[in-house]
Amino acid sequence: MEQINRSETINERKRNEVNTKTVRLSIEVPENIRENFRDAVEKNGKCMKDVLKIYMQKYIWKQSELQRNRQKRRQNI
Repeated sequence: MEQINRSETINERKRNEVNTKTVRLSIEVPENIRENFRDAVEKNGKCMKDVLKIYMQKYIWKQSELQRNRQKRRQNI
């Protein structure tokens, strides 16, 4: 039998989590900011959608981490 690597199992879990329903997000920003952002993203060889998606995932992760830290501080008081 083939032995399954731990990283493969973790990657499979991540892929399953990614298979979620997507929705359209619309935000209003000044046109020059959008264009400057688009130019900066394209210079790095990426697309705006991917950069914003990663940014939002990191933001959510960071907010949950901050919430956990606040709860720990409250418990220590």
